[in-house]
Formats: sequence, structure tokens, C-alpha cells
Amino acid sequence: MSRERTVKMGIVGALIAGVTIAMPSMTTVTGAAAPAGTGLGDIKHIVVIYEENHSFDNLFGGWPGANGLNNADYQHTTQVGLDSKPLACLPQNDVNLTSPAPLPTRCTDSSLPVPQQQSAFANAPFTIDDYIAATDVTCPKPGTPFAPNGLPKNDPNAAAGGCTRDLVHRFYNEQYQLNGGKMNRYTLGSDAMGLTQGHYDTTALPIYDYLTGANAPKYMIADNFFQSAFGGSFLNHQWLIAAQTPVYANADHSGTATDLHTVLGTDLNPASNTPLDPAEVGTKDAALTVDKNPDGSCKSTLTTACGDYAVNTIQPTYEPFSSASAAKLPPLTSSNIGDELSAAHVDWAWYSGG
Repeated sequence: MSRERTVKMGIVGALIAGVTIAMPSMTTVTGAAAPAGTGLGDIKHIVVIYEENHSFDNLFGGWPGANGLNNADYQHTTQVGLDSKPLACLPQNDVNLTSPAPLPTRCTDSSLPVPQQQSAFANAPFTIDDYIAATDVTCPKPGTPFAPNGLPKNDPNAAAGGCTRDLVHRFYNEQYQLNGGKMNRYTLGSDAMGLTQGHYDTTALPIYDYLTGANAPKYMIADNFFQSAFGGSFLNHQWLIAAQTPVYANADHSGTATDLHTVLGTDLNPASNTPLDPAEVGTKDAALTVDKNPDGSCKSTLTTACGDYAVNTIQPTYEPFSSASAAKLPPLTSSNIGDELSAAHVDWAWYSGG
């Protein structure tokens, strides 16, 4: 038999947890092996599976040896409120996680808005599977409207799959949540609040048995790498394929509704749908970075990321796109990994779901 290995690396698209309904993307690269003895010479196929909208800890943090949940300390998991003090409990708005129904109230926090003062969750990471099983009927059926806070178990519009509600994942919003490395404003800066601390026990999946069994292949876990860029799948896809942030050509700088630049207030959270920290008046969470002043400086002192960069989800010029009237990113001419592989005469293919 010839010596041949296949390497599979899971790359995370966003530092968020609890999303179960996004479609993953996959890049497959195949080509002739390098000469034996060069390190990569034994590898003939590289398969990159891009798991969108999950953090590393959300999926793999509990695996033995992983530098994830097993090594998380109190200082970097305890979530704080607007006063920077620890929350008494994790507020929830997923319809299957709220209190006093369907879950019992185990703690209260009078500093929170009335709908979120009661909770079944302490201020700590928790296993989603304990409350929403993979077999629970909580996923939207194809063609049915999206439910912002999820579908209750066995709703007539739901299907099996154990889905939770979605979570916001935006460029500046994530930086707000990271809070300079304190990692303590995920709940405060999310539209799903305490669900950000949820994770799954993936050691129960067949892939775990396959990778840890007696005849397991060689594999690696990229447990100290989460993503290439802040925010969601759009920008991380750009970095996966082109290793750069796309520039919006001839961007509008008028400051009107057609101007796609983000406007920050006194913090880094421009998202308007975060219940525990609503957006300030005059801010705008848009597709592009904060605009520059005529002298080249950023229009916000909170960030050095500014200009005409597309950092949040924006539709392509060409179909398929969400609607004809949606804002479109002008065609890009910058090089990407496909150009590099073609120039090196390496066969490659790209597959995308959704």
C-alpha cells in the first residue's frame, strides 16, 4: 500500500455558541503529493471543513486534551452586566430555556430587565444537551418563518433536530464581547444573552468514537485558533479563501441611509438587538467598517479598523443573493487560493451549502 494520509481540520467561523441551523461550507483540495521526506509528502488530500457559527468551545471544548472548557477559569467565564459586576445568573430568551416556564426559576437578578430577572441558569458555562436534546422538535420546517427566539418543543411549525435560537455575530459586536481579553461581555452583548455560554457534549457523536477508537487515523485539533477575523462567517470566508478583507469600491460617504459605514457610540456595541445593552441613539451596525475622516483618522476613537472594508454580511453582485434590492458588494478582483493553486497546477474544487 502507498503511504497516504488525509488531514481534516475544523475551522471555526465565529466566536459564538448555540447555533444549530447554519449550513457549513467545505473546501476540498487535492493534488499530487510532494516528494517523500518533505514533511507534507505523505499527505495527498487536504479537506477543510468550515463549521460556521460555532465557537471551538461550543463544539470541541470538552474533548480530552483540548485547551478549551477544561482549562477555563472563573475570571474568563463569569459574565458581567452594564455595571461591570458579575450577573447573579444567566438570563435566557430562547423559548425552551426561559423561566419560570418551561424551566423552573433557580435564581433571580433584580438588576436585569423584568423579562430576564428569573433564570434556571447560574452564571457559568452549561451543556445545552441537558435542556434541548438533538432529537427535540425545535427546528423550523423548510419554508416556514424564522422564529427570533426559537420554536418551543413540539410546536406544529417545528421539526426534529434540537435547534436553538440564533446568536448575533458581527465585527464590532464581537470585540465588545471580548472586552479586551476579559471574555466577560458575551451575554451582555448578545441578542441571545445567556445562550452564549452554552456548549454541546460532542464526545457522544460517532466522529469522536472514530477519532479516538483503536484504529483511529492521525488527526489534530486546532484548539488555539478560533478564527481569522472578528465577526461572522462572511468575513471569515473571505480570509479562508483570500487571506484579506474585501474593499467596497467607490463607497458612499454621505452619512445618509445609503452610506454602509458602521457608526459607533461610546462603546463597541452598535447592535440594536441586544436586550441587556441596547444600541445608543445615532449608532448604526452596517456592512462596512467605521468611516475615515478627511485626514485619514478613524471617525471613532474606539477602533483602528476603519475605511471602506466590508466586514459584516453583504450580498454579492451576482446571483444568488437574498433579494434584488439588498446592498451588494462590488465585484472583487483580488487574488485568492484558487488563483494560487491554479498557478501551481494543483487541482482543486469548492463546495458550498446553502
